[in-house]
Amino acid sequence: MVRQMKTSRLIGIAGVCPGTGATHLAFMTANCLASWMQRRTAVIEWNAHGDLAAVEAMLTADRGGSRRKAGYSLLEVDYYREGEPGILADCMGAYDDIVIDFGVWRREIRKEWLLCGVKIVTASLSEWKLGAFLEFLDKEIKAPEGWIYGAAFGSEDTRRRIERQFGISLKRIPLSVDAFSVDHRVKDWLAGILK
Repeated sequence: MVRQMKTSRLIGIAGVCPGTGATHLAFMTANCLASWMQRRTAVIEWNAHGDLAAVEAMLTADRGGSRRKAGYSLLEVDYYREGEPGILADCMGAYDDIVIDFGVWRREIRKEWLLCGVKIVTASLSEWKLGAFLEFLDKEIKAPEGWIYGAAFGSEDTRRRIERQFGISLKRIPLSVDAFSVDHRVKDWLAGILK
């Protein structure tokens, strides 16, 4: 008898520079998958920002979270701090979806990034951050078949201009003030992205 092993969908999220909403989108995605889509979901923090430790300190008591060996659970999502290959291996097959928060894009994450079936790059189209996105596209545009680009901030004219100039689709990430409370707009947006 051959037993088929369950595989997890890996969703990688990275920002082109600090402050583009990669961590917010990672939390929002995980909460949407767990609450709206009823999928067993984990978030792995694959950067040194320490955001998950800060969230743990502030929210686990307020929202009924519980501690785990390598992280904690909050609102039906398991969070793992300080991601590394061993944690990822332990999570594979145990979850329907694993959202990896890579933080800011950097060459060191490329191997794990390429393992992800869904790759979302967050950017800001605000004038003071636009240069980082344009530089990223100039350097990376040849390789990223299937990468999803998203931006929550910036003008619609700039978004359309970048789509034409680089031949990419640049999705408008719906604004969400609370990454732990997901509404229909976010659910519909993610359903289109994660199809």
